[in-house]
Amino acid sequence: MIPVSLDQMLTVDPVAGLQAAIVTTVKTLLTGVTVAKHPGKVDLSELVAKTVVPAPGIGIGWSRIRTAGMADGSYGLAVEWVAYIVAEARVVGMKRVEKEVVGIAIGTRLLAILSDNEASFWGRAALMPVSETPAPELKPLFTVKDASQGTAYYTVTWTQVLPDVGHTYFPQHKGTVDAENGSINYDDPAWIDAITPFLAGEVVDDA
Repeated sequence: MIPVSLDQMLTVDPVAGLQAAIVTTVKTLLTGVTVAKHPGKVDLSELVAKTVVPAPGIGIGWSRIRTAGMADGSYGLAVEWVAYIVAEARVVGMKRVEKEVVGIAIGTRLLAILSDNEASFWGRAALMPVSETPAPELKPLFTVKDASQGTAYYTVTWTQVLPDVGHTYFPQHKGTVDAENGSINYDDPAWIDAITPFLAGEVVDDA
């Protein structure tokens, strides 16, 4: 492993870039709602002071990041995303719509976006589909003072893997296919020694 400076890490930080892409996509697909980045788990003081995001609004953050092994021996980052929904009652078509209805409407729209095979990739190519286990989930988030303040809070959570963050430990030597003899040829015999431990095979009895 080679040394890396903080500036280098910040330049290629995949999580920050994906968070920005999610915010941009949700803004486009859910108009009339404020959408902004959130640094992480919401603090109760933010709820009381109504500083998460202006209502109606969504704060996009994450609650946990874990490593996820990939098939090629590299690893990715399994990011557990959280969308904090802030809702207040509003008038629609001369009728009052309660804050709970507003919050659920925003949350179900987010679930629809997460279920869309194109939108849920947030305009990014190097990304795994939204995980089915656990499935995306909408649930309420309340404090004691929420009811008196006329504000309802909900969260939508989902997990998505950023692949190929770490390098593969498989040998990357490339050979040429010999179709006539049914073999793969390598320029350097040492390459075969490096690849052998990763090959599936069986012992053949010559008797």
